[in-house]
Amino acid sequence: MPKSSPAHAAEVRQRILAGADRAFRARGFRGTTIPAIAAEADVSVGLIYRYFPSKEELFLSVCQTSTDAHLDELAATLAAIADPRQRLRAAIERFVVSLSEERWGAIVIHAWAEADRNPRLRDMLDRLFEQQRGFAAMFIRDAVARGEAPPEVDPEVLSLAAAMLLHGAIAYHLQRGPRFNEEAAIEAISSLLSLALHR
Repeated sequence: MPKSSPAHAAEVRQRILAGADRAFRARGFRGTTIPAIAAEADVSVGLIYRYFPSKEELFLSVCQTSTDAHLDELAATLAAIADPRQRLRAAIERFVVSLSEERWGAIVIHAWAEADRNPRLRDMLDRLFEQQRGFAAMFIRDAVARGEAPPEVDPEVLSLAAAMLLHGAIAYHLQRGPRFNEEAAIEAISSLLSLALHR
């Protein structure tokens, strides 16, 4: 395969993103350098700059890629579940379990820490939050349309509450560390949202 082919370029870009993901999780945005990312990805520093003009752009790409992958996976999982209570619990369980399994919440926490001094990171966090809120709103509208939730439920209000709860889980996961209880977190969020959603 020619090294200039689109497939090769996509493979290199993905390798850089994977290395950056590991580096940012371990060291945070400020503590991570481009040489550290290059070492993680097993590429040269110059090659990284061919694909990403700055560390900030790379960080934003890592966050966006992770969010898109989680939402795509979640949509596919939920489409196969008929029972509304099971569907709600599965959505929350996937979110909470991924915090421990993939430790992606560390990237969000690092972005929060930088947001007050970096408007681009704040904008990225806003976009990611709105993506998650939009997914929740779609879930709620679908439940109302199926008759699984009361027609008076306001998807915009409830989706904001759901997104805030899930972001709270990110902070709680970091705070508890190895003492984080996945089942307790899943049950707490599921129980609260069930009160608003189900007849």
